[in-house]
Amino acid sequence: MPQRSSSDPNAPNSLFESEEEVLQFWQSKQIFAKSLRKNANAEPFSFYDGPPFITGTPHYATLLPSIAKDIIPRYQTMKGKLVRRIWGWDVHGLPAETQVEKNLGLKVKADIEKLGVAKFIEECRRYVRSVSEEWRWYIDHIGRWAELDKAYRTDQLSYMETVMWVFKQLYNKGLIYRGKRTSLFCPRCGTPLSKFEVTMDDDTYREVEDPAVTVAFRVLNDEVYLLAWTTTPWTLPANLALAIDPDAEYVKVTDGRHHYILSHQALERYRDKDLAIVESFKGKKLIGERYEPLYEFLSADPERDHRIYAAGFVSHDEGTGIVHVAPGFGEDDTKLGEALGLSLHETIDDEGRFVEAVKPWAGQFYKEADPLIVEELKRRHLLFKEGRLIHSYPHCYRCGTPLIYKAQVSWFLSLSPLRKRLLRNNGSINWIPKHFGDKRFVYNLENAPDWSLSRSRYWGTTIPVWESKDGEIYVAGSLSELEKLSGQKITDLHRPAIDEIVLNLPSGKKAYRVKEVLDCWFESGAMPFAQDHYPFENESAFKKHFPADFIVEYTGQLRGWFYYLHVLSNALKAQNAFRNVVVTGVLMGTDGRKMSKSYGNYPDPRGTIERYGAESLRLYLMGSKIMNGEDVEISETEIRESSRLLGIFHNSLRYYQTYAKAHRFNPDKASTTGNLLDRWIGARLEEFISQYAGSLDQFDFVSSTKAIRPFVEDLSTWYIRRSRQRFVEGDTAALATLHRVLQRFAQAVAPTLPFSAETLYQALGAGPSESVHLTDYPALDKHLLAPELTQAMSSLRAIASQAHMIRAKENISLRQPLQQAVIYGYPELASNAELVEILRDELNVIEIVFEPDTQKADRAESLRLELNLTDALKAEGRFRELIRLLQEARKKAGLEVGQLATLHYWTRDDELRKILEDRAAEIAKQVSLRSIEPAADSTELTRIPDEELAVAFD
Repeated sequence: MPQRSSSDPNAPNSLFESEEEVLQFWQSKQIFAKSLRKNANAEPFSFYDGPPFITGTPHYATLLPSIAKDIIPRYQTMKGKLVRRIWGWDVHGLPAETQVEKNLGLKVKADIEKLGVAKFIEECRRYVRSVSEEWRWYIDHIGRWAELDKAYRTDQLSYMETVMWVFKQLYNKGLIYRGKRTSLFCPRCGTPLSKFEVTMDDDTYREVEDPAVTVAFRVLNDEVYLLAWTTTPWTLPANLALAIDPDAEYVKVTDGRHHYILSHQALERYRDKDLAIVESFKGKKLIGERYEPLYEFLSADPERDHRIYAAGFVSHDEGTGIVHVAPGFGEDDTKLGEALGLSLHETIDDEGRFVEAVKPWAGQFYKEADPLIVEELKRRHLLFKEGRLIHSYPHCYRCGTPLIYKAQVSWFLSLSPLRKRLLRNNGSINWIPKHFGDKRFVYNLENAPDWSLSRSRYWGTTIPVWESKDGEIYVAGSLSELEKLSGQKITDLHRPAIDEIVLNLPSGKKAYRVKEVLDCWFESGAMPFAQDHYPFENESAFKKHFPADFIVEYTGQLRGWFYYLHVLSNALKAQNAFRNVVVTGVLMGTDGRKMSKSYGNYPDPRGTIERYGAESLRLYLMGSKIMNGEDVEISETEIRESSRLLGIFHNSLRYYQTYAKAHRFNPDKASTTGNLLDRWIGARLEEFISQYAGSLDQFDFVSSTKAIRPFVEDLSTWYIRRSRQRFVEGDTAALATLHRVLQRFAQAVAPTLPFSAETLYQALGAGPSESVHLTDYPALDKHLLAPELTQAMSSLRAIASQAHMIRAKENISLRQPLQQAVIYGYPELASNAELVEILRDELNVIEIVFEPDTQKADRAESLRLELNLTDALKAEGRFRELIRLLQEARKKAGLEVGQLATLHYWTRDDELRKILEDRAAEIAKQVSLRSIEPAADSTELTRIPDEELAVAFD
């Protein structure tokens, strides 16, 4: 990689441009490929890359885990492990379908059928092929090493074959069944959704305003009305029961014309009706009572339907204490209906429209029918009260349509036989942070319903079930099975091609494929097996890398990818899919919601990378509390601050290069000495390596990242600053120390800062390896650790900080010498002459006096400065300020470090003139001058701001 000095006019003027050079170097020299070959026969370290949906381009929330997935593999590779970097694409399911529908202008599922399934599938193929290339720029430019050219895709024939195999294994274990159950359903997409696809975490619950109506149900053969409250009038045509709380108090009331029944607790909500209590009784008195059905569009069971039943889900926090029950349109309703043997009235079709039997509203979309139903009840005098309610309601996570609970036939994975194993094995997973595994994941496992695997859609792995006309089921688990039973070559497992494959069963019957496709989360959960096309090939590779040593994603995957990996792995292999899992928080977008491609609520991260460099983003994100599972809003201010820190880091390299060049320093012929500051920075480096590597060993990204800033600042603002005169004089021990520290630090921090580490490594000519990422991770040199020294230096700097604050308060420049500093306590400093000298120089005092700390509890500070200034001290302060001004003038004049020049000066200030004359030799030494010459006037000289002084150099 070409090196450029800071004086090179073509040098990069930004971190991004520097990173571009490194990226080109990696690519031209194939450094990533070489890193894989380097450990080809080593012990594997396995991690799974949760495949992103292929839709759109990456945003910050998708780059966040991708950075973490780069750091750990780089670190483990440098530790000598073989780490595969298999990239994957999730290309199936509603995310892709919804985008294709938008592109084609399709509004509802029926439009796909009109277009033709084959044409729609081809458009899906075209879409996912075109989008994936857009990711490459982002992945390369955040420094992520991944085998994008060898990525697996969930639409590959080999991947889909493994998914088929997984399905068949589970079916053969008796874990998969077909049944009818009520679950969330999207009427626009025309398909059921998994309960875990709809959660508060992902903003799929949204605030909506719905009707809130109280409906009067007339008791059979009586003039008494039962009052039930609902926010879903569209479900009333499917009403088959009313539910009450048997232990609660109910009342019969009158408004002077009619009698009504509701719970006593609910009476307060109907004060406007001026109701008088006629009778009070327990709810159990109502059990078994029959009432007149609101509608008779569909046949009912006269013995069981339209009666009052007890139910545990009846709430008294809202409504009337009497719940309208419509089996098939609510989980509680359906469970109660099944337990009681109630009928099931499917009044809504798969497009969310009323069926023909519901004649007044046949073909009407269910939400659009709400006001019509309310008006119809009002005409029949069965609407007791009408209102509106703003509440949280589930929406489709892709198209945004309000969801409904709807009874439907689906293929399910039974969780009950697996639950104990899932909970038990979860205990051996290392969750980071721990509480996610102990609480939220356990809650998900304990409360998960059977997994609905069916999707009534098109673009996905098809459910590998064939059925004869008389109901014989055959589940295929491989292409060879299908080819043997069909007599045809199978080259595509997608619809509609696979739908046309007819199987000749051993029984002599013909079997036809069921029409559904699999939930795309089933494909994601099968990824550990399918990425290797297991068990059809790569069995050895699979066994080496299963289970994963490490995975990372955000909190939503606790009921997403983490959950499905755990379920399928334990169902298939009775073991976990992963050992260590990092759970990040949620990165919020510009509108306060979760950052999401579907919301478009974030700026393109490309601009941020080009403005501040990728490592600024890496530093910011990996050091943020989001890596500890907390939610954050992205902060450009903090990204900019990370960029500033990286600037300090790179300046340290430039500082070394400047003085190494000025003094023709050869690191191969130099050695360090016992200088205290040299020993201290060496000890700090080992301390950093211990903290940084120890944190990465524990997958603690925040602690490892937060160790970087204090070391960079210690190196620059303390070691280099305190050693400045040694560098100016060409002290080889100081240069050798700085060279060694920069070289070793580059290797140590390479996993988090891969670009900067490479820049340092190449600039320093640090070793025989072609790249820093081909070196071994530096082993901790315990002999260099010096905890007493680092603690003493920490105390010294704390005292210096106090002194600087006192000076700032008194408006006394740091360059102004003071006579004395009195320090209370700190015997470990008083006994070390080198530390005392460093402290004296840092405090800029003539002498330091140490006193016993006998009154520590009564004193806020450990330091007292003598602030009275003598004429001699003022003169020395003026001299030091002059040195600073002349050094700045040298830089502006373009002089290089160590380049001798003649200083020409002009001044009206007699004090300045006297300093320049009397202390010319000192000034010449410190400012690298041949001589100092007064000028007759200020013509052609450069005025120094705020001083009666003009200068020029030649």
